[in-house]
Amino acid sequence: MSPGSLFDPLADAYDQARPGYPDQLFADLELLADRPVAGAGVVDVGAGTGIATRAMISRGASVLPVELGPVMLDRLRRRTPDLPVVRGDGEALPLRSASADLVTYAQAWHWVRVPVAAAEAARVLRPGGALAAWWNDVDADDFHWYQRQQDRLEAMSPGYTREYRNRPFADELRWTGLFAEVATVTCRWHRELDIDLYETWLCSKSYVAAIGDRLEDFLAAERRSLLRSFPDGRIIEPFRTMLVVARVP
Repeated sequence: MSPGSLFDPLADAYDQARPGYPDQLFADLELLADRPVAGAGVVDVGAGTGIATRAMISRGASVLPVELGPVMLDRLRRRTPDLPVVRGDGEALPLRSASADLVTYAQAWHWVRVPVAAAEAARVLRPGGALAAWWNDVDADDFHWYQRQQDRLEAMSPGYTREYRNRPFADELRWTGLFAEVATVTCRWHRELDIDLYETWLCSKSYVAAIGDRLEDFLAAERRSLLRSFPDGRIIEPFRTMLVVARVP
């Protein structure tokens, strides 16, 4: 099953509750890519409902979103009706060579075959351009509510492991031999949201949807667990955002 088909049924929840990205991420991107976001020609791959696309547009970039899922793409169009979009994926970008300053993947790079998608990004980038991939990961390993959630997911979601993104992303890009420089940086931040929106956020995740018939049991257990830690129903959710930037010669 492709990421597009996985996330299309979750598009409404995704659009309502997925977190954005901190300002520090874009400052780090400019530093590692050695160019401002403003004025950059960006191809945003796996754009989803357009969270990263809109953030880069607001900072002055010219962004072309690429998304495989038609429902996700429809949500993006509704949010930014005048923006050209492309249906496609990062392993066969329907774009001419040397046409972009940045190729970005927000929450999406772990879905691709690295050698194939890296070669496509390198082809589309202009000399000196950069591939940038980043992820918001919940930074709550020291909190009992989060450990209880992860235990429950590993028990109820087929194949899920809390280490599913624990990969050497920067090294994987270095090993391709396509890039002159690969660097990574992490920033930490948090958001506050009510428990209903937090439940919607959970429902935007493919591995939560994979629970299937026991989803209501999972959500009820989560609500009880969260209210033990956050009796007022306001969830403080810490994140670490990891950014990997690979520059072509």
